[in-house]
Amino acid sequence: MVHNVNFSMYLGLASSYQTIPVEVKQNGKQRRCSSLSFLLPRQRDLCNTEDKLLEVITKGAAIGISECQHQFRSRRWNCTTFNTTNVFGEVLNIKSRETAYLYAIFSAGIMYSVSRGCSKGQLNHCGCGQKLRVDENPDDFEWGGCSDNILFGSKFSRDFVDTVERREIGMGLMNLWNNGAGRKAIKANIKKVCKCHGVSGSCSVRICWRSMDSFRSTGSYLFKRYDSASQMKFSRKKRKLKPLRRLLKKPSKKDLVYLKQSPDFCLTNTTYGSLGTRNRRCKRESNGLDGCVLMCCGRGFVTIPKVVTEDCHCKFYWCCFVLCKKCTQRLDMHYCN
Repeated sequence: MVHNVNFSMYLGLASSYQTIPVEVKQNGKQRRCSSLSFLLPRQRDLCNTEDKLLEVITKGAAIGISECQHQFRSRRWNCTTFNTTNVFGEVLNIKSRETAYLYAIFSAGIMYSVSRGCSKGQLNHCGCGQKLRVDENPDDFEWGGCSDNILFGSKFSRDFVDTVERREIGMGLMNLWNNGAGRKAIKANIKKVCKCHGVSGSCSVRICWRSMDSFRSTGSYLFKRYDSASQMKFSRKKRKLKPLRRLLKKPSKKDLVYLKQSPDFCLTNTTYGSLGTRNRRCKRESNGLDGCVLMCCGRGFVTIPKVVTEDCHCKFYWCCFVLCKKCTQRLDMHYCN
């Protein structure tokens, strides 16, 4: 089965996420987006507006993969990647919850990276964010500093990511929905950051600005929506998605949606890119999805004792060093059959 072209951008960017400097630069010169065959003409035009955009976009793809692998580290499908341009295997063709999360986290990653690139001065066509919340009465502080440019990041992500999707087919609408959910996840994790100014730390003036929370917060936010994602069906007549069953509540634009049920990912299956859970580490005492019963799909597990030496009883001495003892313990590691 051939991958959909609408994910070719992610596959191209993600395939080199571990070697970004090598991918972005060739022979000491900045690599231009026009040389990347996996980008569509509209994406190349957007990417070519300034030299450092390719590096920023690629970083967004990198944090998307890293976060996905962190969130799914204890699940049967652990955001498996392959060392080829076919990075995620055939799982993208299933139109499942996993596909929904991947689209959302990549859309969010590009928005996050571009928004932060603006506020850090890495990009020339944008700067600090100007829009502030008007429902707050800043009697005890003043707006200032350099807020992350959420508006620019969101617009760029929408223009760059959504442009490849076909709105007349079910998967295109599913991807657009999840792309938008990823961007809304960023907006839901904005915090106010303040710094005091005054003589001798008196904090006579407090300057505050808007900053995106860590990308881990966004990943966790979307992971909760992965578990509660809504199965939809495509109405060819109305060209829109609607809940699979009439009595089901329609999801909000913050939620993730999918069209097909996920496989169990228990065994190796090249049809949908599953590596299975054989030899995966599990937790013997856990009743959750990371426990040996569920992770190993009823096949049982083996226990291997290991001796681990770690730093312990660390003390800080003024000023400034830390001394630790070495503690050795025997641990039982459990792995699926």
